[in-house]
Amino acid sequence: MQIYLLSGAGLSAPSGIAIYRDGGLWNEVDINEVATHDAWLHDPEHVIAFFDTKRQELARFSPNAAHYYFANLPHCVHLTQNVDDLSEKAGDKPIHLHGKLTEVRCDECKSVWDIGYIVQPKVCHFCGSRSVRPNVILFGEVAPNYKHLYTTKADVFIAVGTSGMVIDIADIAQNYPTSILIDPVRRKRCTMFGEFDEYIDEYFDYFLQKDICEAIDELDNLLRKIDGCT
Repeated sequence: MQIYLLSGAGLSAPSGIAIYRDGGLWNEVDINEVATHDAWLHDPEHVIAFFDTKRQELARFSPNAAHYYFANLPHCVHLTQNVDDLSEKAGDKPIHLHGKLTEVRCDECKSVWDIGYIVQPKVCHFCGSRSVRPNVILFGEVAPNYKHLYTTKADVFIAVGTSGMVIDIADIAQNYPTSILIDPVRRKRCTMFGEFDEYIDEYFDYFLQKDICEAIDELDNLLRKIDGCT
């Protein structure tokens, strides 16, 4: 049984990482000053300082039970909206749709490399240019890895901890034989095109309305049941 997992901030929230929306990270700063393409163009040093701080803070966070569960789930392709490295710490190898906080890239030679939890280097390790930036997709930029969203083939689609505002998970769910949504909040379908008069879970075959760490046993039993029927 092939599984396609799409995770959002709710996967890492039990580890203590602030969720971007719902009273999280963007209550601390002005998003327009530190995480947009315009901010990068007008004040890159301010953007770099913000991500340097977040990268250094990331070192103290550890994976939770859900990270380890998915890391050991057989035949699972994991796409994540998260920029943290907690899945990697658990032994997983997700595809990061929005980049990764521990990586930087050079806009000159296009090299990408991991720097761990230190401040960003000013000079490219490969070509020596000063066109280094965080390897994170800023608001207003194109996310190249989105090509994987609709091309991943699987028997089961699982959406965990994502509000569906950036990526319309209701639309994706309709492309798979079986779909599972895990979210402690029952949410209205709301995309960049507006809010719909319907709930996201109406598009899924199963809805586990609880935090991901609380849903692991139920999810595991459900997957075993589905696997027995395929």
